[in-house]
Parts: sequence; C-alpha cells; structure tokens
Amino acid sequence: MSETVTASIGWRWWCRWYLRAVVWFARATSMEPDWQRVEWWIRRGLVVRVERQRRGSR
Repeated sequence: MSETVTASIGWRWWCRWYLRAVVWFARATSMEPDWQRVEWWIRRGLVVRVERQRRGSR
C-alpha cells in the first residue's frame, strides 16, 4: 500500500485586493508599509490544502 500526498496553496478572495491596496498607498504616499503587519495579513490570506490519496490494496 502506498500513499500520495498532494498539497496546494491558494489565496483567500480578499488577499490580492489587500496587497494591491498596500502597493497603491505606498506609491501614493511615498511611504514604506509596515512589513510586519503586511506579513501577518499574508499569512492569514494563504490557504494550504493537503489531500492524502491511498493507492494499492492491503
């Protein structure tokens, strides 16, 4: 019996809009964003899915 693990990484629906807004405000104000806060939101916006698939017989 063998198993295969498949992992996929995606974004929540709002994460790309948030990152676009960060870039826009950084350019408009000529200021650097708070990278710790941006990183925190990116971590919240990432979705990691792991699926286990069994192959073979006992």
